[in-house]
Amino acid sequence: MRKISYGLMALVMGTAMVSCVNDDTDMDDIIAQYQVEPVNIELDFTALSEAADVPVTDVNDSAYNDYVENTTWNKVIEIKYIGNVAEVTGSVPGVTIQTTGAHVTVMNLSGPVKFVVSGSTANGSLKFYGDKRFQLLLNNIDMTNPDGAAINNQGSKSMYVVLAQGTTNHLQDGVEYTMVDGEDQKAAFFSEGQIIFSGTGRLNVDAKGRGGIRSDDYIRVRPGVNLYINSVALDGLRANDGIILDGGVINVETTGAGAKGVRSGGPMTVNGGRLVAIAGGDTRLETTDEGLPDTTACAALYCDTLMTVNKGLLKLKATGDGGKGLNAKQNIVVKGGSFQAVAVGTKKLKKPKGIKVDGHFNINGGYFYTYSRRSDPMDVSGNTTVAPGYTVYENNPKVVTIAY
Repeated sequence: MRKISYGLMALVMGTAMVSCVNDDTDMDDIIAQYQVEPVNIELDFTALSEAADVPVTDVNDSAYNDYVENTTWNKVIEIKYIGNVAEVTGSVPGVTIQTTGAHVTVMNLSGPVKFVVSGSTANGSLKFYGDKRFQLLLNNIDMTNPDGAAINNQGSKSMYVVLAQGTTNHLQDGVEYTMVDGEDQKAAFFSEGQIIFSGTGRLNVDAKGRGGIRSDDYIRVRPGVNLYINSVALDGLRANDGIILDGGVINVETTGAGAKGVRSGGPMTVNGGRLVAIAGGDTRLETTDEGLPDTTACAALYCDTLMTVNKGLLKLKATGDGGKGLNAKQNIVVKGGSFQAVAVGTKKLKKPKGIKVDGHFNINGGYFYTYSRRSDPMDVSGNTTVAPGYTVYENNPKVVTIAY
């Protein structure tokens, strides 16, 4: 690993000190020119070879209800968007549907119903009411709602989002939201209940006013799924009660100040797949009710509770001021897979760090790499435990690498 020469460092620092008499030269920027560069992390849409996605069949398994295959879907309604109108085909007792132009509202009191959504509209939406789980089959839908969320599930039960094989689906919200009293719409694709993604199609989400995909419960992504989220305002992929990545290809990029590429409010478990998250927003500066400054830095990945990496590939990068590759409020456990986190932003308001962990960090398998250009690559408040058996363990001022 290349290290900066002490002689060169002295020369650079001496020159900088003289120049600082006459200007406000940033020493970090000067020193950064001579440091080793991090691994390259960019969005990756290439195909991923994954093991077959085998549904859980044991009814006593806690994940049983997360598999769309374990429900019989013999009630089907098709919704096709054609410009400024929406055509509804099929009728199910207990399901009422209202359309206003291409804005569709569904009240589902019937139990398991499969909604097949297709077509294109530049001024439409799809909203669900009713505490019944349902399947949402996206079959080449291209929907923009200039006044709010494109898809909004106000029910608290599971929404099985199936991406039809070979399809490319697109959702986009508006810059300004028209709010409804007593209702949330926190993202271009929002759900009060769980969101379980499956299928082998692709979903692109462009978030202009709020977040990209968000659940007030948990989100699960199964193998074969392909998600791309671009958010210019708030977080890209967010779930209040946790995120489970079993597989798939997920690319997330955010540019909003203080925004998180991926944010898990509950436990986050990575069992496979590939997640690339890039947070480009700078530190958000606000003022508290007491008139005090309050700063929030961006992060490619933010986890409020326990995070466990069993398999899969995580590639995290923060480019904005004070950004963190990973910001974890509790413990991190790495058992396998490949984990890369880099921070290359400035430190005007906050310190950029590869990973920041308020709890403990434990690793006993896989590959781990973290880098920070202008601050600590790895800031762990609790204990750092590296199990025996590693083949590489390098702990340098700007880079930490551990491999088994």
